[in-house]
Amino acid sequence: MTIDLQIKNNVATMKIEGILNSENAHQLQEKLTEVYNSDATLLELDLFECRNISSTGIGKILLFYKDFIGKGGEIEVVRSSNSVYELFSMLKLNQLFTVNLG
Repeated sequence: MTIDLQIKNNVATMKIEGILNSENAHQLQEKLTEVYNSDATLLELDLFECRNISSTGIGKILLFYKDFIGKGGEIEVVRSSNSVYELFSMLKLNQLFTVNLG
C-alpha cells in the first residue's frame, strides 16, 4: 500500500493505492495525524486505486472522522473503486460523508 498526502491551504488530499489492512494501518494513522495537526479543514480521500479496506482501516478512518469534525473539519471521498464504494455504502459511511464512485 502507498499513501500520497498533499496539504495545500486548507485542503488535504490523500491518495491510497493497494490494500489497506491491519498490517499497514499504522501508515494511514500517521498520515491522518499529520492532517489533523495541520491547518486543513477538508480531507479529500482518493480511494480509486485502493482495492480493499479492512475493518482496521475503516476504524482508523472513523476515529479520525470523529476527531476531525470535532475541530470543524470535513471528509469527502472524491473517488473510490467499486469495491470500496460498495463497502462504504453497506456500512452506511456515505451517510457520514460524501462518497463518490470512480
